[in-house]
Amino acid sequence: YIPTLAKEILEHAPQINLVGLAVGDPCTDNTAQKDSMDALWYSHKYGLVPDAIFDLLWNHCNLRLPNKLMRAVKSRRPTASKNNEHGSENEFYSQLQNIGFVDSPQCKLAFRKFLLSTSRALSQSWRDMFIDDYSLFAPVTILEDVQMQQYMNSTSVRKALHVEESPIETWPYPNDDFNYTKEYDACNGDAKKDALSMIEFYRKIVPKLASVWVYNGDTDPCVSYEGTRLAIERAGFSEVDGGSYRPWFYNHTATTLQILAEKAAMFGPDLLVQPTGAQFGGEVVNYENGLSFVTVHGSGHMVPQFRPQAALHMIQKLVSYQDLSPLLPSNETLTKICDKGFSKSMDSWTEKAKGSPYVDQVQWESTDSSIIDTETK
Repeated sequence: YIPTLAKEILEHAPQINLVGLAVGDPCTDNTAQKDSMDALWYSHKYGLVPDAIFDLLWNHCNLRLPNKLMRAVKSRRPTASKNNEHGSENEFYSQLQNIGFVDSPQCKLAFRKFLLSTSRALSQSWRDMFIDDYSLFAPVTILEDVQMQQYMNSTSVRKALHVEESPIETWPYPNDDFNYTKEYDACNGDAKKDALSMIEFYRKIVPKLASVWVYNGDTDPCVSYEGTRLAIERAGFSEVDGGSYRPWFYNHTATTLQILAEKAAMFGPDLLVQPTGAQFGGEVVNYENGLSFVTVHGSGHMVPQFRPQAALHMIQKLVSYQDLSPLLPSNETLTKICDKGFSKSMDSWTEKAKGSPYVDQVQWESTDSSIIDTETK
């Protein structure tokens, strides 16, 4: 909805000075994201399924398991008071037969092993889930949605969102449900043949904006980065010379013990009481017309939630029109430089990318009781 809304603003609301946008872990294009939003494909990529089981299910049993977001199927996560999706394996298996799954003893055995090793195919609502469906390496807790509800309903957050007075008194709606219709060729299993994907919208809005950053957590089981990256490539903008896939860094600062004790388990799993300096934030690739694709290392679906420091650094760079990372040497230089020269150049580039102005430097000092940030540039 961000690319579509941006197009509407640019074409029909010139009084709004829209100059850039960022889109995170987005539904972009059915074709480009087809495999990366498949539970079997994703599970094999991250070692949850052995090669032999994957080969049998994918290449011989014709198993395809697009996640619920891709299929536009609603689900509810389990809570402390609800046990959801405790349906039988037979019900699950019968659904697969309707989409071409090969009905054989070998395939059924492999499928059951797959369910056992993958938290029921990375289920979003199985009551016994042991892998979080929003972030592969995050802790699993039934309190995530409860804590989110408390946060959204807090007085300070309502004030920050300018919804202190609203016809809806609580978040989410009292019936805990949202109804909407999908019409685009993105996360839509029922898309019409002539439906547009977000690729077409990016082609129209990117030339009219100063910056468009599409970012994706690189451990998101819901919308994996490979499909998003491919979709952005297919938008057709030329890659900037020197702007190819390369790392970016951020300053990982200390977090107080009070914050660690008070925060939700699913917020900032990487926060520490010790500062660790410049850390790998992800990868970035730059295209012409201010378009960039960015990955956020170690983050799941909601990047500001799972990697808050890296996310803040990224957004600060975006709104201040600063680069996340210096350009690499030109393609011609990388091709012609000698091995010794390349090694030296690689060291120099990496040190530059970890330093100012790309990474803010923080001076800190240790005391007997705590580690204190004393200056942030």
